[in-house]
Amino acid sequence: MSGFRFDGVIPASKSLFNRALICASYGDDVILHGDSSCDDVVKMKAAIHTLGSGHDFDCGSAGTVLRFLALRVSRIPGRHVLRGTTRLFSRPQNDLQDILNQLGVNLVLHTDHMIVQGDGWRPQAPRVRVSRKNSSQFVSGLLLNAWNLEFPLEIEWDEVGVSDGYWQMTVRLVKEFGMNVCQTERGVQVPERSEVKLKQYQVESDLSSAFAIAAYAALNGEAIFRHFPFSSLQPDKVFVSVLEEMGAGVHRDEDSVRIFQKGVPLKGIHWNLNDCPDLFPVLATLCAFASGPSRLDGAPHLVFKESNRIAKTSELLIPLGVETKILSDGMEICPPGSFVTGGASFKYDTDHDHRLAFAAALVASQRRGIEIQHPEVVNKSFPEFWNLLTCA
Repeated sequence: MSGFRFDGVIPASKSLFNRALICASYGDDVILHGDSSCDDVVKMKAAIHTLGSGHDFDCGSAGTVLRFLALRVSRIPGRHVLRGTTRLFSRPQNDLQDILNQLGVNLVLHTDHMIVQGDGWRPQAPRVRVSRKNSSQFVSGLLLNAWNLEFPLEIEWDEVGVSDGYWQMTVRLVKEFGMNVCQTERGVQVPERSEVKLKQYQVESDLSSAFAIAAYAALNGEAIFRHFPFSSLQPDKVFVSVLEEMGAGVHRDEDSVRIFQKGVPLKGIHWNLNDCPDLFPVLATLCAFASGPSRLDGAPHLVFKESNRIAKTSELLIPLGVETKILSDGMEICPPGSFVTGGASFKYDTDHDHRLAFAAALVASQRRGIEIQHPEVVNKSFPEFWNLLTCA
């Protein structure tokens, strides 16, 4: 076993934290327990603190902040400006515009900001139709903001679409906060005057971040995750089973998980990532160091993330001598027959994508000559990442 070792608790999930912040904003003095200093949570906290008409909100590069917050401020009569990076506004946002139009709210999109203006929700039809083709965040944002309505809300879609795991996480969360959601075959129904009943909520560890450390440990040592949320709402909890199937060392205790390097090569894997697309960059890179080919598929929405994660991950692996076949929904990864550490150095641009930085760290750990550009991008979700690697 190599020298890396982590033993502790990963900071709180940004996905759950931002969802809980929206729900708590409709309640009375709801206390959220959990620690997260990542950019996405910091920006959502700041926005919720200044809710009201006439405010500008900084969403940075965070899709969840922009989409959830746009629906939150649309409940408040007036004019609201949400700003962010040009990259953020180049991602698909038209579905948000379509939802707000159906609710009688005007949304104007620009290259680096949007303007939300209206008199609160005034549905134009008996039900709101939502596309789930490109992202689950639009339908999640709608449900997270369906509190204290003067009318019942019916949400409907044609197809389940992508990231259903994150949608189911949203449904379970609002139920925990007290919403009586009725699920139908192609939608949900929310009764009028649903009130937040919860007074305290514990935000569990971020399992997407945990996977970045777990994958590093599978190649370089061991990681023990204390207070592991085995019954988590987060789709990325599947990473433990993924690593187990690849042949990494996995040991479960009552409230912890230990991931460790076994001293034998990892095995290639075939995994459908539709429900857990955030695993892709790190998992694909881990597969590059396995003893056989892998196929990761089921996630066409990867091209709409902070970067085109399929193309950018391929760009990371090719200098290693790895053959990659880009698919419309993922990638096939074929490591070289004889993998040798070292090799020619190369620069890698993380392209403002935190998960690409996590993936590049795996390459660096195998003594490859890589210069990771903009490593600070991890601050978006896991600012402690580099410190944990160097101090473990």
